[in-house]
Amino acid sequence: MASQSHTFVGPPIEARRFLSHFSASTPRHWCGGNAMLTHFLNSYTLLVPGNEGYYIRTLKRVMPSLSDPAMRTMVAQFLLQEGQHGAGHHRCWRMLESQGYRISGFQRRVDGFLYKVLEPITPLRLRVAMVACVEHVNAYLGHEFLAQDLLRDADPDLRALFEWHFAEEIEHKHVVFDVLHVRGGGYLLRVFATLLVLPLFYLLMGLGAAMLLQQDKLLWRRSTWTQLRQHLFSKDHMARRTLGYLFDYLRPGFHPWQLDDRELARMVIDRYSTPEAPVLEPLPRSQAA
Repeated sequence: MASQSHTFVGPPIEARRFLSHFSASTPRHWCGGNAMLTHFLNSYTLLVPGNEGYYIRTLKRVMPSLSDPAMRTMVAQFLLQEGQHGAGHHRCWRMLESQGYRISGFQRRVDGFLYKVLEPITPLRLRVAMVACVEHVNAYLGHEFLAQDLLRDADPDLRALFEWHFAEEIEHKHVVFDVLHVRGGGYLLRVFATLLVLPLFYLLMGLGAAMLLQQDKLLWRRSTWTQLRQHLFSKDHMARRTLGYLFDYLRPGFHPWQLDDRELARMVIDRYSTPEAPVLEPLPRSQAA
């Protein structure tokens, strides 16, 4: 795709319902016994429902100003997908609580700070730019977890949740970026939003993971820090890869579909949509209209 293109390409966006449920019998370290990676993803789960609500409120404020009917339809489907992500991850909270994790205090403090303190004082255009940045983070996390098959040893139901979520993040990764463009959000706003979002995103992810690891009495175990080092550097190389994605995002001519990974997303969606693996179903037309 040309570097300056802002046409609304990419795979069709279809809202789907996630059907699997989670059990208290799920292993505590459900990601192949890797406590660090499990709690990194559990922390992500604790942040998702609040984040999705924030995206929905922000884009609903913007939709009346969008004159292109195709873009309005695209945004509406994006919002339905995000609502289903929030619902799917929220079901994990009950699983974590049934396993004995204390999560409500962390969740209430994070949501209170982000959505009762910061959100009301943030201008709408900056909020759109912040959502665009988080969506870029979600898309590159999704790409790496799917492309490297990092969930291959995970509990099947949790693997399905995250792979479905990550695939849909790839499907709609261009939506908010393009909304920001047509709303007049320029390069400097994109950079400013990135400088705000990235430290906060990784700080909250790290605090959530540390909180859960501490409850397992594993936070200061050498094995935990070995798992972190392997994920960031020696095995999964996520530190180097993350820096590459962030430098890409900060290029003036960036567009999300310069990395065309729609086939990666399609293979995941197809795998979970077969009669033999009924994990996903399209939302009824009455809800997706």
